[in-house]
Amino acid sequence: MATINGEAGRRAATIALAKQRSMFAKVLTASLLGVALLCFLAGWCMARQGPMAWLVLLALFVLVGGIAILDKKFNRLIDREMWEARVWRRGADGERMVGEMLKTELPDTYCVFNDVCFPGRKANIDHLVVGPSGVFVLNTKNWRGMVGWSEDGKTLLWNGAPDTKNTINSALAEAMKVREIIHTLVNRDVYVKAVLVFPLAKVFPRLNMSVDLQQDDYLIEKRLKYIDKRTALAEKDVQEIKQALLALFRKSI
Repeated sequence: MATINGEAGRRAATIALAKQRSMFAKVLTASLLGVALLCFLAGWCMARQGPMAWLVLLALFVLVGGIAILDKKFNRLIDREMWEARVWRRGADGERMVGEMLKTELPDTYCVFNDVCFPGRKANIDHLVVGPSGVFVLNTKNWRGMVGWSEDGKTLLWNGAPDTKNTINSALAEAMKVREIIHTLVNRDVYVKAVLVFPLAKVFPRLNMSVDLQQDDYLIEKRLKYIDKRTALAEKDVQEIKQALLALFRKSI
């Protein structure tokens, strides 16, 4: 069993919970303010039996009409928050799925860092794996359907449509950043491989691409355990890199 550091999906789950709380707070605040205002105006009208009361009552109906118009915009805002919360929650579920697989299926010669956010960086890395086969930066995507490359091998396709989220460049940037961090820590230039993992999709990968596309069925045996001369590390190198990253990881917690 691999050595595990950090909790997979922690950041995504925290953001999903925060968005849920924000949504409920907005709904509750709007409801309480609306009820309080209506009660105040209705009570004022009942206490005043004059022409002014009728004007206030008319204003009350205008206010209700205005609220009905604004309600559509408010609902769109809430729907957006609900959608974002669901996306982050699904992301957390996917990271936990991959994290559990790394924990149970990789041998003890491997070290896994989950939900890594190194000092000075806002973005996190879903999984960082160090072992005899090399250093790998794993980015989990809870996409459904089919994922593959375009015919020219330059564009990531999701259900036949080009990916618009800059996923490939983001994965490469994460790998390059980890490479720079390792070079700073141990003064060694190590090849770091970027891997996109799709636990719920059917993946059509290609060989010798800048970023590996993997589904959970093949991730461990055909990618992480596979010894490639470009990425393979000697045991002493694995230990040195692992200890240096572990020290940095603990500072970021």
